[in-house]
Amino acid sequence: MAIDPKSPLTLRALEDHLWAAADLFRNKVSNQKDYILALLFFKRASDRHREETAVALADLDGVPSEDALPIIEANPRAYHSLSIPHKHFWEDVTDADRAGLGQAVNDALTAIGRANARQLAGVFEHTDFNNKQALPVDDLAEILDHFSALGPLTSERVAPDMLGDAYQWLISKFAAAAGKAGGDFYTPTPVGMLGARILKPQPGDSAYDPTCGSGGLLLEIVEEARRVHGEAGRRVTVFGQELNPETWAIARMNVLLQGAAGQAMIEQGDTLRTPVFLKDGALRRFKLVIANPPFSSANWGHERFKQEGDPFGRITHVPPKSHGEMAFVQHMVASLADDGRMAVVLPNGTCFRGGPEQAVRRDLIGADLVEAVIQLPKDMFYGAGIPAVYLVVNKAKPASRSGKVLFINASDCFERRDTKNQLRQEDIDRIAAAFDDDELHDGFSSFATRDEIARNDHNLTVRRYIGPAESNGEVLALTDAIAAYRSAKSQREEAERRLDNVLAALERAEEE
Repeated sequence: MAIDPKSPLTLRALEDHLWAAADLFRNKVSNQKDYILALLFFKRASDRHREETAVALADLDGVPSEDALPIIEANPRAYHSLSIPHKHFWEDVTDADRAGLGQAVNDALTAIGRANARQLAGVFEHTDFNNKQALPVDDLAEILDHFSALGPLTSERVAPDMLGDAYQWLISKFAAAAGKAGGDFYTPTPVGMLGARILKPQPGDSAYDPTCGSGGLLLEIVEEARRVHGEAGRRVTVFGQELNPETWAIARMNVLLQGAAGQAMIEQGDTLRTPVFLKDGALRRFKLVIANPPFSSANWGHERFKQEGDPFGRITHVPPKSHGEMAFVQHMVASLADDGRMAVVLPNGTCFRGGPEQAVRRDLIGADLVEAVIQLPKDMFYGAGIPAVYLVVNKAKPASRSGKVLFINASDCFERRDTKNQLRQEDIDRIAAAFDDDELHDGFSSFATRDEIARNDHNLTVRRYIGPAESNGEVLALTDAIAAYRSAKSQREEAERRLDNVLAALERAEEE
């Protein structure tokens, strides 16, 4: 169905149009999402700039236009959210000579990136619209016409929230299509909504995600603050670091399209090797931390930390080579303010595996920092069908929760949608209510004391402390049971190796 450029744009029409753009790029470029998002961003920025110019001219009523325009151009930050250099607007590109169409797009994106270096430096380096082998001129012209058919993407026709929602929806579609690889850059929106509900961002809070992907979790913090506190919620600031340059570029565009540019700082780099948010040479600390670090990453830096240690003193227990999640947890705890709160998504194995991961749990429980462990439904994340939990850390636990941990079993709180399980709004409400409530809910929530957890070798598996309503016995899922078996086997082998070393030493001593 054709879009009426004079009528308000609906979210469904925008989503359908963007997904149709994916078909136009199919079999041409491997990173379709980067190209689509770049063009969406370019058109929105161009249309908004012209709209802002019209508003500025109206505000300068009485000043002749030939005098008003130089005033506006001389003070771009006073009138525009982003600068668009002369001759680099959307219409300038689409009207360019057909043979130079691809170069015109590249030049415009480069110019916009340079003119807005603080927000966009390096963001458009992952697309090449002038690659005529991948994008023949006729194909590129068709793609640009497709975006032009959206009509003006002004605030009058498209609210920032709608554009941001469509953007997030498109990212989720690409994550689903990418399968396992999709989990590297996208956390399902309902999971982020739950984390934000748990953390309760307040005006003036700072929030941090050290593995921010496309920025979705941080944007849920922003959205929750605005939902609860209105305009005062805009005083929440968010900080993110992302390793993958292409995903970082998406996150940068994401926060801008969501209208959160003034609240967000998104940087690129390896958080564990070179954390970018520092103060006086030490880790900067934040009131809130929210994250979904990569599951079972094999290249998180095990050998380097094993051999060289950690210059920031964060990682006192080096996790196994193939399970780096607890390295990120230790970094996050070190990045928390003295009254900070943290919600991190972790695979179930981090709750019961032995060795260094057990040592991290022991330290957290010993310091009385763990406020809650929430079992999430299985098969929610792209690339990981295994079940996961929200580990909630609070450096200023309320007195009613001192010396104990809240466990919530939300494994059945989902609806099957497409190929994944998904939290519904009523599920989020139920979990958040149980988290806020010190009353127990049979079969759903329970408290365990630190002493009880210590007797269980600091195992934080939710089903160990809360099972079905008629039973408090532990019932492990098959994947959890296999992982527990392998962990126990590894610990037994390590204990036997140490015992052999002790016996050998005793034999040598006796011989001497």
